[in-house]
Amino acid sequence: MKTVRLQDVAMPKAERQRTDRRYDFLLKLHGKSGKKALAIAEAPRIDNGYFGPESISWKVYENVMVAGMGALSGLFISVLDPDGAYGVGHHTTYYYDTIGRIRRSLHFFAGAVAGDTASADKVGVDLFRKHSHINGEVPATGELFQANHIETLKFTYVVGWPHLWRAYKAFGDPNATDEDERQFYREQVKVCQLMGMPTGELPDTPEDVEAWVRRAEQELMAFTRPAQELTDFMTHPPMTPLYPNLVIGPLMRVAIWAAIPLLTPYVRQICGLDGYRLRPRLGSLLVKATVKALENPIFDRLFIPYFGPETWGYLHNVIRHADSSGFVEMEHDPGLALQQGKRGTMCPFAPADAADSASAVVGVGI
Repeated sequence: MKTVRLQDVAMPKAERQRTDRRYDFLLKLHGKSGKKALAIAEAPRIDNGYFGPESISWKVYENVMVAGMGALSGLFISVLDPDGAYGVGHHTTYYYDTIGRIRRSLHFFAGAVAGDTASADKVGVDLFRKHSHINGEVPATGELFQANHIETLKFTYVVGWPHLWRAYKAFGDPNATDEDERQFYREQVKVCQLMGMPTGELPDTPEDVEAWVRRAEQELMAFTRPAQELTDFMTHPPMTPLYPNLVIGPLMRVAIWAAIPLLTPYVRQICGLDGYRLRPRLGSLLVKATVKALENPIFDRLFIPYFGPETWGYLHNVIRHADSSGFVEMEHDPGLALQQGKRGTMCPFAPADAADSASAVVGVGI
């Protein structure tokens, strides 16, 4: 069964479109979500976006299961910032809207990586605006926190990058090279710029990222009560309400088992996951089978739109409309513009009292 990959831009566009549209009728099974997915896939494309066909990011995000595994392992570490963990505990929708939370995360990353420049800029602004309302006070210390604080974004994403790369190596391309990894980290810096990270704030080599993560493990990470609650929820996902948890519960459990080996030994230890042996192996085998199955265009249309019509649409928009012209250089600084805007944490027009308290603001990874 012939399939088209994101990197196949050398194939004539008409042939790509004809091949990729062959099973689109299956999207009708998803109702309005299917129509939305198809509309995004067929929308005109102004350019190849900030990454393009030669990027590693297109390869990493091409299979939603691979990206999802990186996101799952990243969830374990997102609450290990002891101050930010309280923000997750108070504001995350993961406990009662698991699928919706996964959809929104995949929507952003698919739009940022696979969308054209207009789409990438838009999803970044939308995400920043949503997170700008997530503010509060850490009960234990009385300090303020902001979801868009630069240190929050830095912790959440820099610590998460190696997990995504290990997921790609484990379930996507085990032959990926060291140079591929270097390119991947450089590209992830651009992703973070789209969501509010100013230029020059992030490490961009494997050595610097590893050193940053080691310092975070030694100086920042702690297993607090919110971390315990999220870990318990993930390792023992509820089976009620029956829909959708009866459907996705077993799948989530298997995926979480497979995500455990992607964590560093330190994270596995403090989260109490180092005793898992057989289940991670079983989970990894099943996830590899799922990754392979999703390369089939029929399974692709049956399952991926369920986890986000936008994600499916952006990925297939690349297949149908991208060309071999390469990527667009990011000549502006979207992260700085967002942080200095009216919803940003560096807004020059902030009230004096807000500016005075800026040094006391604590970030929160959501």
